[in-house]
Amino acid sequence: MARFRPDFVVCQQCGAVHRWRPLHSDDVARCTCCAAVLARGHRLGVDALLALTLAALAVWLIANLAPIVSIELRGNHAETTLAGAISTAWQQGERVVAVLAAVTAVIAPALLIALRLLVLLPLALRRTPRHFAWCLRALHEASQWNMAEVLMVAALVSIVRVAGLAQAQPGPGMLAFGALALLLAALESAGLKHLWWTA
Repeated sequence: MARFRPDFVVCQQCGAVHRWRPLHSDDVARCTCCAAVLARGHRLGVDALLALTLAALAVWLIANLAPIVSIELRGNHAETTLAGAISTAWQQGERVVAVLAAVTAVIAPALLIALRLLVLLPLALRRTPRHFAWCLRALHEASQWNMAEVLMVAALVSIVRVAGLAQAQPGPGMLAFGALALLLAALESAGLKHLWWTA
């Protein structure tokens, strides 16, 4: 089985190159030139990261299939899922909003979860993943587009504003988006660098 042993890490702030070493759970690696954080130690192993990723997948499905908001106005009751809200925005000519919502709340989290599963499932089975380096690079890029927490805050602000006009309540989809934001934050905090040493 091929072993990946990258010996160097490059600071994303100043470009300085440092020799990499595994970190303990409370260690923080900083750049010697600009003091930017290069990596943090973590307590989560591959199995724990896989469990969090599977939980994020389940919560992502709930967030996208369950109603995100329920509105009652003058005896009329309506509720919608995120897909329904995106579709309505598209039909009403708000195409930029619809595309941004789809990319940041549906596609990017799904891509993050799928890439993590492609990396973590083989590692949990003690195999070297195919296209390991490509998956980790894509995972790093996709993490910059994940904005589930921003969507959740925007939706809550919208519900508060609508509450002055109608009776609005967050649905299970909104609660699932909150849980998804926490799970993705936990996965992001674990970092990616240590996975190179696990492969």
